[in-house]
Amino acid sequence: MIIHLAYIMLSPFLWLAVYIASFLNKKIRLRMNSYKFLLKDSIVKAKQTNKEILVFHAASNGELEQIKPIFRLIDRNKYFVMLTISSPSSYNHIPLNQLDTFSYQAFDFPWTVYNFFKKIKPHKYIITRHDIWPNHLFFSNWFCKDVYLINANLPEKSKRLFPIIKSFYKYIFSFFTRIYTVSESMKTKLTNIINDDKINVIGDTRIDQIEYRYENKKIKLPLFENSKNILFGSIDEYDIKIIFDYLKIRKNNSKLIFVPHEPDEKLIINIEKKLKELSIDSIRFSNMTDNLNQDNLDAIIIDKVGILADAYQFSSISYIGCGFGKGVHNVMEPAIYGNLICFGPNYQILEEAIELVNEKLAISINNSNELTKVLDLISDMDTLEKYKNGLKKFISKKQNISSQILRDML
Repeated sequence: MIIHLAYIMLSPFLWLAVYIASFLNKKIRLRMNSYKFLLKDSIVKAKQTNKEILVFHAASNGELEQIKPIFRLIDRNKYFVMLTISSPSSYNHIPLNQLDTFSYQAFDFPWTVYNFFKKIKPHKYIITRHDIWPNHLFFSNWFCKDVYLINANLPEKSKRLFPIIKSFYKYIFSFFTRIYTVSESMKTKLTNIINDDKINVIGDTRIDQIEYRYENKKIKLPLFENSKNILFGSIDEYDIKIIFDYLKIRKNNSKLIFVPHEPDEKLIINIEKKLKELSIDSIRFSNMTDNLNQDNLDAIIIDKVGILADAYQFSSISYIGCGFGKGVHNVMEPAIYGNLICFGPNYQILEEAIELVNEKLAISINNSNELTKVLDLISDMDTLEKYKNGLKKFISKKQNISSQILRDML
């Protein structure tokens, strides 16, 4: 393929760009410095095993959550399990007791990818969602028996469907043995770049992980356990204005939970400032202690990664952020707790959000007035119960996806 050949020829220049960027970007520098050590350790462990080697790849923490339920089901007496990640933010969330080894993913230069597959020699290579790199797929077909994509996603306006790029991705996707996707509508989109006989509609493994976390709740927020609460989850700077336009005129005394998409200090300080202006007493999650007097607190700001999925157990209505920016985030985590869910208009990138809107189990809002109408339902017990029951039925149809995929792959 001509585009792939051009990509390979550009690799030395891309390597130089990454090398220079490592001096400016802490995450890139950390990944480069750690990769050699982690890969060397993984190679030693892989050479010592007689088991079939499975390599899973997750771009970041969201994708890692999707494959955790699969890890729990794998027969470790038969298979050697390796994980590669792209983002350092996933490092502290790796389930070490469910793996044999892990490493950062090799940067997609032909020499680094070739070395990775030649030294590890995996039997199967499994990618989740959409972190797909040309050289990784090309060389995985040299060294692996099978290559899979699970939880496959292709947004309607994806650049992969642009005319010239589309032909390139048809070439890349041809390397997959099988693709598992979440719905018939997503399968229809994927047939633009891969034959439909390679696509299996089976569901999203993230739901299995959400259910697991639901059954193994870890955090406690005594202040919020006996009240009707509103949670603002995965919010970014684009969500702040619309949220506080609502808070200026709200007519209820519900307690509030704020969870920024990233625990950015500047964003948290801004939230604290605006809450103070409205005489709403707040505290950061990291500052909470068992002996803290919480009687006067009206809001909590979750300033740690990995808490959001469990925090939905304390809310009745959830506003999911980034729907006025790059695109709405995980909507299934609040769904399993039966929250009434709302989010901004940019939700078409997320298949589950589209399904929930179509099933009238989630509400898309365009401005603060529409947000106010939704959040004022916090006092409407009948409506909250209606959504809760509807979501319960919706979730029940999407269970045990991980075991189905695993049986088909192995």
